Amino acid sequence: MGKLSRIFAGLREFAATQIELTERRDLENRPWEEEFLHWAADGHLHGAVVPPRGRHSTSRSGWCPGLHRASVLSR
Repeated sequence: MGKLSRIFAGLREFAATQIELTERRDLENRPWEEEFLHWAADGHLHGAVVPPRGRHSTSRSGWCPGLHRASVLSR
């Protein structure tokens, strides 16, 4: 049973990674959503516009394009 559990855990991790990457790509393709108010993974409030219901400008992990740009510029 241990081997089967490891296989399923690996599949769950793979699926979660794919979802995260898809959300990040979608956010990169909609740069105007960066203006929606949101808490980013850095713990800071980003944006200035109240988002419409059901819209998010971060991925499930809290990543946002603004956070990504800030990390690239600080290198």
